[in-house]
Amino acid sequence: MADEPQKKPHLSALVGHTNGLTKPASLAATGTRSTGGGGGGATASSKKLVIKNFRERPKLPDNYTQDTWQKLHEAVGAIQSSISIKYNLEELYQIMIRSIFLFLDRTYVLQNSVLPSIWDMGLELFRNHIISDKQVQTKTIDGILLLIERERNGEAVDRSLLRSLLSMLSDLQVYKESFEQRFLEETNCLYAAEGQRLMQEREVPEYLHHVNKRLEEEGDRVITYLDHSTQKPLIACVEKQLLGEHLSAILQKGLDSLLDENRIPDLTQTYQLFSRVKGGQQILLQHWSEYIKNFGTTIVVNPEKDKDMVQELLDFKDKVDHIIEVCFQKNEKFINLMKESFETFINKRPNKPAELIAKYVDSKLRAGNKEATDEELERILDKIMIIFRFIHGKDVFEAFYKKDLAKRLLVGKSASVDAEKSMLSKLKHECGAAFTSKLEGMFKDMELSKDVMVQFKQYMQNQSDPGNIDLTVNILTMGYWPTYTPMEVHLNSEMIKLQEVFKTFYLGKHSGRKLQWQTTLGHAVLKAEFKEGKKEFQVSLFQTLVLLMFNEGDEFSFEEIKMATGVGFLQASSSFEVKDSSGKVCIIADLTVAFSVEYKNNGQKEFVHFFLPQNASVDSQSSCGKDNASHPVLVLDFGAGHSLTLNFSESADKYQVEELVFHYNLSDATLFPNSTTGEVKTVSQKSIIQAHMGTKYRCINSKHINMKNVNVTFSNVTLEAYLTNGTFSVNKTECAEDKVSTTTVVPTTPKRTTSQVPTTNPTPTSSPSNPAVGKYNVTGPNGTCVLAYMGLQLNITYQKKDEKMGLDLLNFIPRNTTSSGRCDNTSALLNLTFEKTNVIFQFALNSSAEKFFLQGVNVSTILSPEAKNPEFKASKNNMSELRASVGNSYKCSSEENLQVTDQAFVNVFNVQIQIFKIDGDKFGPVEECQLDENNMLIPIIVGAALAGLVLIVLIAYLIGRKRSHAGYQTI
Repeated sequence: MADEPQKKPHLSALVGHTNGLTKPASLAATGTRSTGGGGGGATASSKKLVIKNFRERPKLPDNYTQDTWQKLHEAVGAIQSSISIKYNLEELYQIMIRSIFLFLDRTYVLQNSVLPSIWDMGLELFRNHIISDKQVQTKTIDGILLLIERERNGEAVDRSLLRSLLSMLSDLQVYKESFEQRFLEETNCLYAAEGQRLMQEREVPEYLHHVNKRLEEEGDRVITYLDHSTQKPLIACVEKQLLGEHLSAILQKGLDSLLDENRIPDLTQTYQLFSRVKGGQQILLQHWSEYIKNFGTTIVVNPEKDKDMVQELLDFKDKVDHIIEVCFQKNEKFINLMKESFETFINKRPNKPAELIAKYVDSKLRAGNKEATDEELERILDKIMIIFRFIHGKDVFEAFYKKDLAKRLLVGKSASVDAEKSMLSKLKHECGAAFTSKLEGMFKDMELSKDVMVQFKQYMQNQSDPGNIDLTVNILTMGYWPTYTPMEVHLNSEMIKLQEVFKTFYLGKHSGRKLQWQTTLGHAVLKAEFKEGKKEFQVSLFQTLVLLMFNEGDEFSFEEIKMATGVGFLQASSSFEVKDSSGKVCIIADLTVAFSVEYKNNGQKEFVHFFLPQNASVDSQSSCGKDNASHPVLVLDFGAGHSLTLNFSESADKYQVEELVFHYNLSDATLFPNSTTGEVKTVSQKSIIQAHMGTKYRCINSKHINMKNVNVTFSNVTLEAYLTNGTFSVNKTECAEDKVSTTTVVPTTPKRTTSQVPTTNPTPTSSPSNPAVGKYNVTGPNGTCVLAYMGLQLNITYQKKDEKMGLDLLNFIPRNTTSSGRCDNTSALLNLTFEKTNVIFQFALNSSAEKFFLQGVNVSTILSPEAKNPEFKASKNNMSELRASVGNSYKCSSEENLQVTDQAFVNVFNVQIQIFKIDGDKFGPVEECQLDENNMLIPIIVGAALAGLVLIVLIAYLIGRKRSHAGYQTI
């Protein structure tokens, strides 16, 4: 056979033409084996064999007998002459068998059942004397393996020859023992070496393409010439050596790049190949999860990406969803692990993602958003809800969402009521009715307010003097809306009159309710007349009051505007204590007090407005009282001879401020310029504050005390007398002002813009009330080198002993905080210690830019006992925050979050700070933070930055200079 490669013996053809009466079981199985894929066929179900005579006698070719004898004659002659036979030996053998021996099978063998057929006997003889010969078998198998190796290397081989040889081995029942074992061993070695080499040489996509190609080639070999029983071990061998041995290496080397570049075909192939190997999907799942966590963390924890965080999260979610659907065949394991991974990384930065998601929703629902149609907006909201499900701080989201929703509703900036209600419906479905009950109440208030205003318009038409101001008021239910601190301002007489008209109208329909006007979000449209023509301005109520002053004059100083309008800076709460002779604290008062005093200036009435300054001192007349002989008293001195006295008493289970006394010195030209008299006036009021013993008195809203020629307004009050443990009690007594059932907002605008009274809604659990503002300074060789006003809050995320995450939020209490520090020519340090917590601020000087900035923060504290590691320390020394020019002060009314680490934030509130070149104990010119500048388009609220007010005054001044004695009128 080796000498005659051009001839193609086809032993397998004999299987179908045995002409024998018996046939080995193995041959029968071979004859009935299915040729379908899958590594072996099933035997066909047995059927009854029916033998019938031919309808027509078979006909041989015309020259068959002559040609056959001619071939035999030439073959015998060639053998005798020792020359090559030109005919196929198998064909000659068949002629001999058909012509001579098969005749015997049909006659002699049939008559003797113990004799095998000629065909069976021939196979047995061939197996025993030829194939079983070691030398013949070795050369045959070596030849077959050599041909297969060449084919694997890309050479073309005679596949029909291989098919015939391997079929022969199978028919002879020596296929497995003589061929398959050696074939699988060599295959294993080949692909083991190939896998090691190609993993070093090729990139992952190219390598996986090669693996897939090899699997297809081996599958084709099984179909073409290998026995089907070889398919399963052969494919398993290829999968093990090219995939199983390199699973981790493949994923570590190339999965991230495939995912980053969104290479869908390659990812599909990766999933299909890894699914073929035991443990392949599991390790792919692990790397898939790690990729999502790592990539998502880079989006969430980097403050520089806050602006685009939510959009990047939505894009990333779309990307992984597409990969799961197209590449991973919607495998539930990959879907569930993706959700777990999103939840893990999105909560690595507490609260911030929740806040930014709420702001992103606000940007989409706010009027003026032209980016999307209604259908696209609905799809965006659906996607946002998917991200919303992952965040833990849903109460934080609610707080910010409520605040933004209130602004959209109150100033008429909502793009679509349908979209608003759709979002509300989604939140309700996700979190339940309790989550959205207050939000739904806000919508209900807006609808009811519209009905009230229709009735009010009709009411005004029946008035004899309806005025020329078109007033719109929204009546808001306390408890539904966010908290806004009210600000007292001085409205003109026409506005006050209209307020009273509305109050009479509303209370006439709803007796027993109490109204409180909120001015902080009021708006107005002003009509101005210039030489060039008429103009209209849409401004806040505060700006309105400033601009209206220029109907009475051309120039006003800042102090004059502040006094006339009452639009000033609401001071932070000041903290005062009274101690007994042993040093024990008996009275603590944190409060803000505003005064409005009427006095005579050359016979004319004048009003001045001022606050209790933070540098007010506790007078020596203050005392803790002595049993029944006297009661506690708090006396606060300030300015040139002014004082405020709170006399306490107790009765049964309550204590109260039995009398409030205010002394003011009219000879103080700073507060009372050109006063007709210089005497000291005294006014008083009985029983203004009452609380239960053992509780602190708490009143966020304004409490007005009217006395002769004097109005005193308390706000943000936390006060307690008769203390036993030297600090505030845990329980509190709320003032009646904080329990108002309904409230209204007074804008002076044709259609919109209102605000509402602060509510007593519980704030998010992770966001306690803002800390009190304290004053801190550091003195160096050249005087004060650090001067700081700020409220300080520490936000720490930590791991508990049970492996869950905990959150520690700590507000610094100024009176219990000690400060120290040091300075030199280029750096300064402010060290603040409160209880077991220490925060160090490191400031530096940029000499070339002449600016100071916060360079670093160090934090150390003792966490809750439930913390896995109670002792906590964190630091960051490459910051560039709180920056301002030397000689100026940095100021920010908004909350600023200073990130120390991923787990630690230092939050500062209402900060004003100056480093170097400080004149005594006074701040220099103010430089506003960016956060405050961004808020200039919304109404000025309590604590608005100085730069913002100066800008308003400047605008008013310029307009006043241009007017041509025409004046302003309100609409």
